[in-house]
Amino acid sequence: MWLTKRIVCLVLCASFAQGPLSKAHGQFGGIILDVYGMVSLAPGRKVLGLALGRGENIRFRVQDVVCQNPNFSTINFLSEVRHRRPSLYVKGADRHLGILREEEPEKRLLRLTGLYYPGARNFVLSRVRAVRPGERQEKRY
Repeated sequence: MWLTKRIVCLVLCASFAQGPLSKAHGQFGGIILDVYGMVSLAPGRKVLGLALGRGENIRFRVQDVVCQNPNFSTINFLSEVRHRRPSLYVKGADRHLGILREEEPEKRLLRLTGLYYPGARNFVLSRVRAVRPGERQEKRY
């Protein structure tokens, strides 16, 4: 029991020593991203195939990707995932995945916020929000 507590303490201390998780890298190598775009019907250069689980796939046309990490490049991100099938494995709460499943194609701009894990091409959603027409895409990082 004491060994388990000690390991947990060491892991927490190491994560806080590297800085707060609100920076560009999340826990265990994930990168915090805001992906702006909309559900799409047609394929295209900036259209990604998102695997939502249970054999469901949707197309998502990316308009912008915002990240705090100065080494992050939207072009590199798109070239890394665009030619893969599926492009990203999307995970998260059922309510977030439900919004994506029920969204009408080409209707409204969405902002997907979550952790992206490059090697596994996993994108873990923490928030899905519709962006209002006049709303500026905030570069909050």
